[in-house]
Amino acid sequence: MNHKYFEPNNKVIHLIEEYFHLSFDENDIPFKSVILPIGLTHLFYIEAGTQKVKVNGDEILLEDLIITGQYFRSYKFSTNSITTSIGANLHPTALHKLLNIDVSELENKHTPLEQINKTFHNKLLPIFQDSKNSIDLIDTLNLFFLNASLHINKNTKQIDRAISLIREKNGLLTVLDIVDEISVSQKTLEIQFKKIVGITPGKYIRQFRFLNLMKNYISTEIEINELIYKYNYYDSSHFAKDFKLFMNQDFNSFFKQDYSFLKKYLKE
Repeated sequence: MNHKYFEPNNKVIHLIEEYFHLSFDENDIPFKSVILPIGLTHLFYIEAGTQKVKVNGDEILLEDLIITGQYFRSYKFSTNSITTSIGANLHPTALHKLLNIDVSELENKHTPLEQINKTFHNKLLPIFQDSKNSIDLIDTLNLFFLNASLHINKNTKQIDRAISLIREKNGLLTVLDIVDEISVSQKTLEIQFKKIVGITPGKYIRQFRFLNLMKNYISTEIEINELIYKYNYYDSSHFAKDFKLFMNQDFNSFFKQDYSFLKKYLKE
């Protein structure tokens, strides 16, 4: 398995968190992994081979250009072929700004971009198909996103500020803390956050806190009990409940398995 990240141009970091390249060769297949959502939406192109995800028992074949909406819980990824995908991890508000859509309609879904916006798909597809290599592709994508027409208004600016607050606090805040900070009603925040980001602010905060705990646990030697209290869980039972919710299995079962891909991208 080869998994690399590439930094975007500084002028598009409000849209692109990072670009990525993911490939599997004959020594990797068959390959299976759990995917823990990282609070972002994704746009990627299946360059070769076939890839699949399994969500709530339904298996989805990934082909062409794909948009991934916000996921709250983990799902399964697999491939039985030599395959390559390349794309971008998008800022939480980027998909709404680029396509002016209600992103919550894509929650827990991998959807062909052509089904969402055919014009946008037709502009992007040749960029992926005609690029000579990853660096050439990323340079062209940087230029594409730099010149993209964006839907930006008071609501998107407020939700950008809410995302920044959640990140600054590592998810250790409440929805009411955000309401007080950005001077907006809770109802407006709930409605606009779900529309622009894809899930409610309460769900996003809860997921972000859990994600940061998992990153800390996998990338450091800090004991899990120390992290449980650092991230404001009441006790180990409270953490175990969230672990089961997000990972669809208990803590001990998870670490008996070799989820090399998940552990690799959480470390990075």
